[in-house]
Amino acid sequence: MNVEWRAYLLAPDTPPEGRPYPFPPEVREQRSAGVRQMASEVGLPMSSRDWVSNSRPALEAAEYARDAGLFDPFHRALLHAYHAEGRDIGKIDVLHEIATSVGLNADEMVECLNDHRYAARVEDDLEISRQIGLTGVPAFIIGNRAIVGAQPYDVFEYVMTLLGREKRDEFQTNEQSPA
Repeated sequence: MNVEWRAYLLAPDTPPEGRPYPFPPEVREQRSAGVRQMASEVGLPMSSRDWVSNSRPALEAAEYARDAGLFDPFHRALLHAYHAEGRDIGKIDVLHEIATSVGLNADEMVECLNDHRYAARVEDDLEISRQIGLTGVPAFIIGNRAIVGAQPYDVFEYVMTLLGREKRDEFQTNEQSPA
């Protein structure tokens, strides 16, 4: 099975500059407890954030990375910056730093962001998610089934069994990692 990452806005109503979380810290902790537990069980760090990033610049930057052949490392670094470090991925300087860290031409990427060169591609993905009714992330479309939200591994195994797919030892993405 190949994984094809597509754009999805984390919070579509977030203004370009981002916004504070609308809930107090104790409510945020309660709402994220399940996801934090699952992340902890597989060794993924999650930071506490009090800020909602506008993810559109990050989505456009990821499309630049895709065209440059560095989508996978950029995407991993982007997710780590957001989830583990609590960084604001709506800020150009943060995206520039992430791009540099994975070997992208960060100045050219910023130029693309300023020109909104990848905006239409991102909007196409967002339109697909609206058409099929996706309401959250992560979301996985597997055959004619959808898995929405952070789910345990056995949910994926169950769906794959329903679809008649055999278990594999590894997964592949449709992106090539640099040599």
